[in-house]
Amino acid sequence: MCAIWRGSPPADIAETGPTRAPLQADPTDDANTGELGPVVAAGRVRLKAPETWRRQPPRSQFVLADFALPKADGHDQDGRLTVSVAGGSIDANLQRWRDQFSGGVKQGDVKEIEVGDVKLSVLDLSGTYNDQPGPFAPGVEREGYRLLAAIAPVDGQLHFIKAYGPAKTMAAHEQAFFAFLRTLEVQ
Repeated sequence: MCAIWRGSPPADIAETGPTRAPLQADPTDDANTGELGPVVAAGRVRLKAPETWRRQPPRSQFVLADFALPKADGHDQDGRLTVSVAGGSIDANLQRWRDQFSGGVKQGDVKEIEVGDVKLSVLDLSGTYNDQPGPFAPGVEREGYRLLAAIAPVDGQLHFIKAYGPAKTMAAHEQAFFAFLRTLEVQ
């Protein structure tokens, strides 16, 4: 189940993470209907995942959609893609993602792509990833990880599409990640 903030989040959450903008419930959102199909709905934003990605219940109340990206040969873990909505600035959130990596981080430039009328900021990072399964859970250092992430500003809110996992697994899903971004529609 996905929690929808109405107003400001509790102080203990607001102080430890990015500022979360209020998200108004939309009866057509899949988060409200319990649907776990390939279509992700977040307010007026819609995305459609490839059939090979496995939708699963979100691990966190801040995540609207959660997908397992099937592992590449030789890896023991799937990749993960999440869709969420939060506030703050684009630059601050890109830096937060950079700070989740250490050990020879590849900090590529932020690329901008346009999908319809939406300009997305896309980041590609590799190195040792601090995998933190929840807002207050301890992190697990994962060497050889890669992150592909995008921020889409729509209706004054930032929509995050964040995929990460073993580098070989993420390379196998790179084209599908960008194809997923290109399905973005604002209704």
